[in-house]
Amino acid sequence: MTHPIALRLDAVRRDVDAATLDAGRAAGSVRLIAVSKGHPPDAIRAAFAAGQRDFGESYAREFRDKRAALSDLGDLRWHFIGHLQRNKMKWVVGHVALHHAVDDMAGLDELTRRAWSQELVQDVLLQVNLAGEASKRGCTPAEIPVFAQVLLRSPGLRWRGLMTLPPAADDPSPWFAQLAEWQTRLRAEHRAALAEQGSDLDVLSMGMSGDYRAAIAAGATHVRVGTAIFGPRSYKP
Repeated sequence: MTHPIALRLDAVRRDVDAATLDAGRAAGSVRLIAVSKGHPPDAIRAAFAAGQRDFGESYAREFRDKRAALSDLGDLRWHFIGHLQRNKMKWVVGHVALHHAVDDMAGLDELTRRAWSQELVQDVLLQVNLAGEASKRGCTPAEIPVFAQVLLRSPGLRWRGLMTLPPAADDPSPWFAQLAEWQTRLRAEHRAALAEQGSDLDVLSMGMSGDYRAAIAAGATHVRVGTAIFGPRSYKP
């Protein structure tokens, strides 16, 4: 009998592919990240067995433990998508394909220091709080230019793009479009500095279980889907 996670994963994959084609975009141009926070390693193994390779975690300690438990899955790609406390960066930096949530200057400074000291390059995204919601982290649109300057001068980091979480009660499409506009603007303004980092600022991480179709229509390259794949969380991290 096919595992329920494999069945749900297949349905999400087919829907992501359909949404990509509906948006007039190339097949396979959207990366699906299975958000596995709050689910045990066995759930990740089930999705991995069904062909999923990109997984997202939001809590450093939980990620550390799962990474150890799943170390035998050699081509699994981890993404860190939550706020990363400075005293827990040692568990994440250098161990994830992409850190999606650079969300404050103090954290950015420590991330740079740790990556540089380990002589590695960590790919990162800038989290933007477009609506300025007090309940969410991320820089405001007015702060983007300052963060851009720092990111482009941070040894050990490669700035790959932007991430956002739109207000839950709003139509997400205008917020997704706004992030895409920022991407276009920043790529034009910083093309030379980005090239020096080996980046084209090509990543837009936006869209979750309830709104990934709208995100794909607006240009998302990475969508973060948890509940639609794994069901309700098995535990609270």
